[in-house]
Amino acid sequence: MIRQNNKYSSPYLSDYRGGKIIVRCEKCGMSKQYDADTMLERVKDKAMPDLLNDIARAEGCKQIDDQYSDKCGLRFDLEAMRKSR
Repeated sequence: MIRQNNKYSSPYLSDYRGGKIIVRCEKCGMSKQYDADTMLERVKDKAMPDLLNDIARAEGCKQIDDQYSDKCGLRFDLEAMRKSR
């Protein structure tokens, strides 16, 4: 869905209402699952790439803002997210 009032054309958190936001990091092994509706209430609607960075920071990732280290490997598990709806 292309949005007219939003800054980015990427999917937004509100596109996942009623489902789960599932993230995994192959580098550190983190695997987390969040309720999309609860997250939407807490952080408001965000573009998914911005949300991914916020999740990494909130979970204590030291690499997300360190320009000298390897980049954070946190990614959305889109297949698992599709199944959760």
